Amino acid sequence: MERKVARALKKIRHVRGLSVDEKYLFARSLAATPDERWRLHQNFLRSLGLSKRSTQRRFGLLSSG
Repeated sequence: MERKVARALKKIRHVRGLSVDEKYLFARSLAATPDERWRLHQNFLRSLGLSKRSTQRRFGLLSSG
């Protein structure tokens, strides 16, 4: 995946208003498959302590319906 990230990063290197870290994250999301994006999203939620649906709902990330 790193080659794909490097290619995407090269394409967006001139985008204004983004830091280097933001450009890398954007390139990584562009290069990822849908399954990889889902895994990245889930890992991010876990890092915030929001791995349970009830906790996500409490913080307003899910609808209560």
